[in-house]
Amino acid sequence: MAQAPVKDRVSQSRQRRRKAGLKRVEVYVPNDKVDFVKAYAAQLRDGVDSEHVLKARKLIARAYSQFHASCLDNIDVDPDEASLSDAAIVSAALIHRGNSEAYKLGAELRKLIR
Repeated sequence: MAQAPVKDRVSQSRQRRRKAGLKRVEVYVPNDKVDFVKAYAAQLRDGVDSEHVLKARKLIARAYSQFHASCLDNIDVDPDEASLSDAAIVSAALIHRGNSEAYKLGAELRKLIR
């Protein structure tokens, strides 16, 4: 399988970040404050991730209430403590084992993960 040119991969990566609500910012700070700014930026990014995790947990809870017997019978994920990797597992099960409603819910979960 051939990889896309570097320019296309960079463009796709930037587009995914924009869709996730992130924006690239360049700032000039004193040398001794660089670590502080990096740590602060990491906290800001974690806040974005936590919103995705909360949405994913709600969708996982809905999936368990609607499709537990048909699609998620052998998957044990606690919706209150689920992570994005758990959401990927639930999403795959819904997409591959469910009906059209389960597929739609699985696709919605998958969008949060990417």
